[in-house]
Amino acid sequence: MSKRRKDMKDQILQVALELFTRQGYDKTSLREIADRLDVTKAALYYHYVSKEEILRALLEGIPRAFDELIEWAESQPRSAESRKEILRRLASLTSEKLDPVWRFVQANSTAIEAVGGDKGSMHTVFTPGLRRIGRALVEPGADVADQVRATVAVNLVMMGSRPILPDIGLEATPDQVSKAVLDLALEMVSASRQRPGS
Repeated sequence: MSKRRKDMKDQILQVALELFTRQGYDKTSLREIADRLDVTKAALYYHYVSKEEILRALLEGIPRAFDELIEWAESQPRSAESRKEILRRLASLTSEKLDPVWRFVQANSTAIEAVGGDKGSMHTVFTPGLRRIGRALVEPGADVADQVRATVAVNLVMMGSRPILPDIGLEATPDQVSKAVLDLALEMVSASRQRPGS
């Protein structure tokens, strides 16, 4: 695929993500996406033949967003500093790339499940990557407490990017919430039992 074609596909996905999140998947037309991109509907069809195909491309991009982090995390020694860096990188990835996708998934869960089938559920979209990241935070054979700490830490970081915490009435900016959540997650993994060489 040429760079120009890939750039256009990426632009289409970005605009679709924005419109699907703001207006809802069902209320967004291909015509609106084309108009926002200042291209013809035929040009849009060249890249994606339907709105469903755009949605599937968005869903497929979520696991890929984790891949680089997961590969790096799994290659690291199981040390206290590695655990902290994994969580810092997850927080960065979550706030920079996954937050818009998470908001989109929340706003369009019914359409996603209808179009995506088994691949459209929240569980299928996010859980496999998060599980692998959680496993990278503990040593093989870690006790249950360390496994729970890792799982809670990963979920805390993910919560920091979602609108859940501010919605419960916290008097804080999203950045303040994200920082506080990351600090708590780092405390969680710091409490993991230290083993020789970690």
